[in-house]
Order: sequence, then structure tokens, then C-alpha cells
Amino acid sequence: MIVIQRALLFGLMVCSAWRFLEGHKVRYITQVYNYFLLLTILQSLNYLLFRKITTECNSKYISLYEVGISEDRYTINFTLHIARDISSDVWLRASIAQRVSKNSYRDIFTYDVNLCQVMGRGKGKSLINYWLDNILRQSNMPRSCPLKEGNYYMSNIRSEKETIPRFIRSGSFRIDSNIYVRDWHNDNLTNTVFYVEIKMK
Repeated sequence: MIVIQRALLFGLMVCSAWRFLEGHKVRYITQVYNYFLLLTILQSLNYLLFRKITTECNSKYISLYEVGISEDRYTINFTLHIARDISSDVWLRASIAQRVSKNSYRDIFTYDVNLCQVMGRGKGKSLINYWLDNILRQSNMPRSCPLKEGNYYMSNIRSEKETIPRFIRSGSFRIDSNIYVRDWHNDNLTNTVFYVEIKMK
């Protein structure tokens, strides 16, 4: 049944992409590429457990930044106070590394993206769109820039199958997340390190 579903999905995507390309300019090829990138999303996540989280923040911009892990370790909650308006674009630099020994990790994936541009485009098919939608779904964080001074929360954040890339396999991982402002000499806003356990079916 799973094989049939995937075959049907692939056929629909090919037909849709063909209709999309007809009569359009070449500049839309990148959008078709992102469309086909959905095929790389593995839909067999069993669970993701948050083992440990460390946080840092730049007191020039952030007066409070806390992350808590639920008792069952399936969800996390963020509390954030932005001490001043962030008038320039905010960027995310994220990397995923898999543990290969007790104290050693191997980098397998890095992402560096302008979050303001992503939010400004609205819903999309890329991995970063899934991440943002998952985080902002139960949050009072703004979905556009600039970021205003104020108190914000993100509640009951849990990983979903669409947020795990296909190449990820079961194991222990470290996710480094750095929010920064490139136009302000790459000033950091927050640094967060997630230590997680991922089990794939």
C-alpha cells in the first residue's frame, strides 16, 4: 500500500510540474525543484526525544531566553523577551550532526537562511517552511519582520514527520541553531543546542 501511495504521489507531482512549466519562464525552475524536494521527506518518523538543550542570548537584544523540556521529552516550550525592535532581517544558521562516538559528532547538514524572506513568502514546500510552521503554530511570535520588542512564547513544540530529512537515520544528534542579524555585523541574538534521540521506523 505504501509503495502504491508513493507511486501515485510521484505521478501527481510530475503532472502538476509539467502543467506548471508550460507557458512559464525559466526562472520558475527553482520552484519546481523545491516541489520535487518533497520526495526527500521521509514519512516514517517513530519518535524524537529531546535529551538536553543549552541556550545563550545576546543581552543587548534579548533580556530573557528559556527553553524547557516536557517530562516525557517529546515536546519543548520557549520563552523569549526581545528587549528592542529588530529592524533588520533575521537569519538562521542551523546544523545537524550525528554522534559517532561518546564525545564526537559528524556534521551531516547545514542550513543558512534569511528567516524574514521565508516568512514573507508565506507557506512553501521547503524543509525550512515545515520547521517554521511547526514552531510558530502554537506561538505568539510574529510571522513577518521586523521583530518588535515584547514577550513571546512557543508552546508544545514537537517534531513531526515532515520536519525530518530523508537522509536522517536512527541515532543521537546535536542540532546547533544560531539566530543572528547579518546586517549588524552578524550579531547573535540566540544560540541554542539541542541534543536529541531520533528513532525511525
